[in-house]
Amino acid sequence: MSFPLWTRKLFVAFVAVITLGTVIPTEYLQDVKPERTQEASYEKDISSHVVEAKPSDLYDDIESSPLDWPDIAAFSPSSEVVKGFVTYASQRTEELGMQKFGDSIANRVGSEYINLIVPKVNEVITSKVEELDVDAVRSLRLTDNPAGGYGERIVHVYNEQTGDDLMRFHVRRDHPPQEGYWFNFHYHDANDNFSEHHEVGKIYWDKNTPPKWLS
Repeated sequence: MSFPLWTRKLFVAFVAVITLGTVIPTEYLQDVKPERTQEASYEKDISSHVVEAKPSDLYDDIESSPLDWPDIAAFSPSSEVVKGFVTYASQRTEELGMQKFGDSIANRVGSEYINLIVPKVNEVITSKVEELDVDAVRSLRLTDNPAGGYGERIVHVYNEQTGDDLMRFHVRRDHPPQEGYWFNFHYHDANDNFSEHHEVGKIYWDKNTPPKWLS
């Protein structure tokens, strides 16, 4: 059975995005026989609106994709699972951090958080998930409810199959004497039963008390 060229292009683009570029079935675009003039003109018009996936653009596509991690994990080849999760976790860590801050805090420290804290969180996540087997990484999930008020939680990484936390990324308010307020970003690790504070970085706020989270 022969499918029109435009449907083949859509299929190629779809498969390339969900497999992060490791599978690009270009054979579906081969052996296309000339069609009637009217149909060829229609295909040309349709294909002009189809963006063919390029391997170099695929992780940019993930960042703007509506797919959630369970969908990405299900279709990612084993060699790309860790990279796919870190890319997804990076996006969500940024989004959830800004959500936790609320407008007042985000407007003042949001850029520092994105440029200084999130990359360090990514390094920690990368080193952690590289220790896991592929199936375990596919089962990882992120919480989506940063704590409000004076709670510390930004995001937790947990295993959906077991329900156990792997890492907990938090922020607390430090107020050293005569120094004003600092936001201390840190994580807790399952390896030490979450008993230690592993610092990621600090951002200075002000001498005035910062607003509550989510406000």
